[in-house]
Amino acid sequence: MSTGANRQTAAVKDALEADFSSGLYSDSTVTVVVPDATRPLNYTALAPLFRRLDDAGAKARILIGLGLHRPVEPREVQSLRRLAKTHRTRLAQHDAQADDLVVLDEDAPAIVHPWIVDSDRVISVGTVEPHQYAGFSGGTKGVAIGCGGAETISMMHGLDLLRDPRTRIGGIDDNPFRQILDELVEALGPIDGLQLVPAPSKDSVDKPRAFFGPIDSAFGDAVVLARIRFFEHLDSPLDWLHLPVPESKAQNVYQASRAATYVALIDRPAIRQGGTVIVEASCPEGIGQGAGEQACREAMMWGPERLNAILEGRESVETRGGQQRAFVLAKAMNHVDIAFVGAPKLDALEAMGIDQYDTIDDAREASLMSGNGKTIENVFHSIPVLS
Repeated sequence: MSTGANRQTAAVKDALEADFSSGLYSDSTVTVVVPDATRPLNYTALAPLFRRLDDAGAKARILIGLGLHRPVEPREVQSLRRLAKTHRTRLAQHDAQADDLVVLDEDAPAIVHPWIVDSDRVISVGTVEPHQYAGFSGGTKGVAIGCGGAETISMMHGLDLLRDPRTRIGGIDDNPFRQILDELVEALGPIDGLQLVPAPSKDSVDKPRAFFGPIDSAFGDAVVLARIRFFEHLDSPLDWLHLPVPESKAQNVYQASRAATYVALIDRPAIRQGGTVIVEASCPEGIGQGAGEQACREAMMWGPERLNAILEGRESVETRGGQQRAFVLAKAMNHVDIAFVGAPKLDALEAMGIDQYDTIDDAREASLMSGNGKTIENVFHSIPVLS
């Protein structure tokens, strides 16, 4: 087991020793919702949780909350499959377009996986890090979006919430996206949270921390730490930022592009107006293979001018889940220039007016790194903001 996995396992074990109550799970059906491979979670760290559920006599099952992302591949969840086999636990992937999803509220719309509804208790495992819309990932998002229906996901990523300035990175208390997430799961039974705040980097002296308990309290405690941990305060604006994307988010443009939008659309961005953001990611899946990623590609082909016209209400279209990432890219490009390094040449990036380079040296030779700049090894855990 790697050092990183050991540290996450220790964090989970500490959280469970402090707050896990076996009596709540005795002879219960428990669905454990886990994120897909786009989150920095080592599944082996969940072993202490399943041991405790076994000891409590719970009938556990594991549901991978995909949202509209592509299904996970066997190689990505080998350790999770081993856990399921060891603990005789069913393992399934959520399908947001399946026929057997349960409608909790047609008006909301609140639609979830049937396992969420017929469980005595749900444990939502989340990694808490900055998020473009929800403020921070984790919390009820793992159930409402990760295990939600396509209509639910499209509603949550529609233009109304995207236009609202309170829907922002790091914002929780008055964030309408976060408030609706909580409302979507109100009709469900008890939801507990195992919420992990990753270490800022693999070499960091700050260790991963985990929090366990009712979802609101576990998530709230995790956010307090994440606010301190994941923002880097700078004294003066930068001309350029070089952002090598960690492997978990470098598989496609849909995920990797978050690096650029996080630094451009944060309150008090450290990158100056008209500066350059260089995203370095291999993106072997191109824009991405899931339904949401393909919707994003379709919207990117419209180009930033049309995307901004729609955002500003000068053109009306019906949007669906996944397209929001193209709109956010267009918003970011109102503030900065964006370039991609190391990805395959993609027509959707060209349509967005995003320059593409084979290597970082090519970008440097194109004068993209002139003036005052900075390389940030993992921007998702170190977003630069002006002091």
